[in-house]
Amino acid sequence: MRLEFVKMSGAGNDFIVLDNIDSSLDNLITVELIKNLCTRCLSVGADGLLELRSDPEYPFHMKYYNSNGRSAEMCGNGGRCIAGFAATKGIVPDNGVFRFRSDAGVLSAEITGPDSVKLWMTDPEIHYFDRYIDLESTALRLSFLNTGVPHAVVILDGSEDISFSVHAPKIRKHKLFGKTGANVDFVWITGDSELEMRTWERGVERETMACGTGAVASAICAASTHGMDLPIDITVRSGRKLKVGKNSYGWWLQGEARAVYSGVLENPCMESLTTIL
Repeated sequence: MRLEFVKMSGAGNDFIVLDNIDSSLDNLITVELIKNLCTRCLSVGADGLLELRSDPEYPFHMKYYNSNGRSAEMCGNGGRCIAGFAATKGIVPDNGVFRFRSDAGVLSAEITGPDSVKLWMTDPEIHYFDRYIDLESTALRLSFLNTGVPHAVVILDGSEDISFSVHAPKIRKHKLFGKTGANVDFVWITGDSELEMRTWERGVERETMACGTGAVASAICAASTHGMDLPIDITVRSGRKLKVGKNSYGWWLQGEARAVYSGVLENPCMESLTTIL
């Protein structure tokens, strides 16, 4: 069996995209296959996998899987990428706002230019802003909210002696966030409406080059706790920029969503892919 795929990048978040609108891949897409496909250096490599499925009410249903093979409710950059992918297939229009389903709810999107997509997010759930958390010998002030998936947001002024690579994975699994934990965003204010952001993603279990739900969570926190004006430009780890704002549709996320290359796996069975033990 041949497995066709498209590799896409959402400002540095990279994804393997599979067209399963006809359900022909239902028996092939498994946790182990996704883990193997997403393994860098030994396979295609990606932060996650996007599956385009049919839906009885909307043009398509987005299923998102982290690189550990497990599904997640939402991925902001993934949503923008699969919207762009669906437009190239003629499933949705390449002008005007359209809607599609995700496991987090129904989303709206718009193709805003070559390799650019705007996505309106589900309504955020705010748990709290600016609460102190004790992390061994360090006390950090963070906010906790859900923008499709949970995020712990730490806004720093640059004077703190805090290592992202040391502290972010500890916050990600902190008992405050329950068994599933949270994604972690470290944020620096760099201008009147500008931020820089680094994200440690659960399910990937490392820093990613961008995070759409994290960008929205960071913008909400910056606007609420620091009075920043919208829209906000956010520079992510890849060096690309995402823009976050709000209008009558709700909170939106806009930025690069482009196809990098397409490919074919001639024998996409477990024996043809290498598993990291």
